[in-house]
Amino acid sequence: MSSVSSGSLNSQDDKYSRKRDGYLEWSDYFMAIAFLSAQRSKDPRTQVGACIVNEEKKIVGIGYNGMPNGCSDDNMPWGREGDNILNTKHVCHAELNAVLNKNSADVKNCTIYVALFPCNECAKIVIQAGIREVVYYSDKYKDKPEFQAAKRMFDMARVIYRQYRPIQQKIVIDFGTIDEMSNGVLADMERMSVSHGKAESPPANANGPADSSENETCQIDSTS
Repeated sequence: MSSVSSGSLNSQDDKYSRKRDGYLEWSDYFMAIAFLSAQRSKDPRTQVGACIVNEEKKIVGIGYNGMPNGCSDDNMPWGREGDNILNTKHVCHAELNAVLNKNSADVKNCTIYVALFPCNECAKIVIQAGIREVVYYSDKYKDKPEFQAAKRMFDMARVIYRQYRPIQQKIVIDFGTIDEMSNGVLADMERMSVSHGKAESPPANANGPADSSENETCQIDSTS
């Protein structure tokens, strides 16, 4: 017959009476949303996502780079460079889509989290939308004129921009973890129930011999 010590019970109680360690910080969370959104992009060269957050740390817009609504992803060209403009310049950038996808009246004074530093066209959109801060992960195109122009406009419009390196460099999404967590909670609840039941049971022979059916129930509970 197995038993659960009071020390073990207290340890289980403590486990669920305080916050857990290892949770995502706000900035990691929002940047991760931007990166996750990028996985929706069908662009064969670069997948970019953006996440707009208001002053209450609520997400008010998400977007990724892709073709305009109604334009076939299969029939439209994905090229970005070339002499013929008909073969380029069709993709809507993540920043634009995030602003257009907003679920609030506006995005003034919001912060946008984006994988890549915005280009000059997206910088215009960010400024006109009233976004006050740009948090980006990569600035790999910093030497290109369109990105230098973006910084110039941000400086003049007093839009804050800063590079961010997440605390957790890798975040894994495993859909199976929810079942593992649920199973662990259920097992802990069962152990706690057994221990509480044993603590509330009267001592042996306190009120005469115990009924055999009660003894059988206790044995089943303690071994469950």
